[in-house]
Amino acid sequence: MEDVLWVAIGVVLVASVLADMINTLVTTTNSSWNWWLTRILYRRTWSLTQTVGRVIKNETKRERFYSVFAPLSILLMLASWVAQQIVGFALIWWGLGDLSGADGFVDSLYYSGVVFFTVGFGEVVPIEDVGRFGALIEAFFGVLTVALVIGYIPALYSAYSAREQKLLTLDDGTEERITPTNLVLSQCPNADPERLEDFFKEWEAWVAHVLETHVTFPMLSLFRSQHPGQSWITALGLVTDAALHMELIEGQQAKSAYWLIRRSARLLHALTEGADISEYRAQLDEGYESSNEELFRELYDTLEGHGFTMIPFEEAVVHSQELRRTYDAHLEFLIDRLEAPRGFWGHEVGHKLRSFANEGAPEERWRG
Repeated sequence: MEDVLWVAIGVVLVASVLADMINTLVTTTNSSWNWWLTRILYRRTWSLTQTVGRVIKNETKRERFYSVFAPLSILLMLASWVAQQIVGFALIWWGLGDLSGADGFVDSLYYSGVVFFTVGFGEVVPIEDVGRFGALIEAFFGVLTVALVIGYIPALYSAYSAREQKLLTLDDGTEERITPTNLVLSQCPNADPERLEDFFKEWEAWVAHVLETHVTFPMLSLFRSQHPGQSWITALGLVTDAALHMELIEGQQAKSAYWLIRRSARLLHALTEGADISEYRAQLDEGYESSNEELFRELYDTLEGHGFTMIPFEEAVVHSQELRRTYDAHLEFLIDRLEAPRGFWGHEVGHKLRSFANEGAPEERWRG
């Protein structure tokens, strides 16, 4: 009876890791079940990484520390799948008692590893047909695991590359933290809001791409930008808040900016599904009820002073709050959850180019 129990436990271990691999690497819609091995692994290891990272005071060193997590997690995920399968099959072989040259569980574990990695030394061999065919099954599982991970990594990094390339185009011409207001003003120097139609359409497509890839590859959200002061989640907040500005300009409602806000809200809700954001919701609502109107008046006057024709102020306050409440708490939760840098900074090379151009350099300077 005890032998049957070990076989049953081994089958459960192997079956669960196979289901986990399919859910993570094969299916296009991941299950939200919290007891998947991969989900537990990422939740625990990222929590530990956050704890250690918060002790590091130097921002540059802390960011480098966080950036190592995502690539290493792929290796850790593979190692955990391999270890669980080897142990699971070892329990099956031990329970069956069908190995010549095996005297205990350690020998069964060794045999399982040799078969899984298709090494095949041959000093421990199965006797009966069940064990022989079982060895073929385990060897197939070993090849399948490696093949799935190898095929998964290019797709993962391709999605990462597409996400990051778009971030490099986000610029307001300064080296400072880019604000939604400055982004709008830099894109509309002549106060022509129509110039932003294509801008928000392109970013709506980017948001749709991030939604599709980050739901399919949840760990992609933990991959950080290679460029200091930049993060995909803060970029999302930046362009979404910029789109919210356009909703305050007369005649710009229900255009490309509005659809960007809807896509962003959907993305943020999808990535925070099941998370408790009540604390963030309460803090933001309290801010709306307190001194937020004074800050909003400053924003409103800045846009109006630039030349935009604004909708009435009271209407703008209500409309802005209604739209922002669809995504703000989810955005703040994710920024904290991912330990993302607060704000999005422009390119450092900008001031060098401008100072060089402003020197009144002779024509020869621009020749070969």
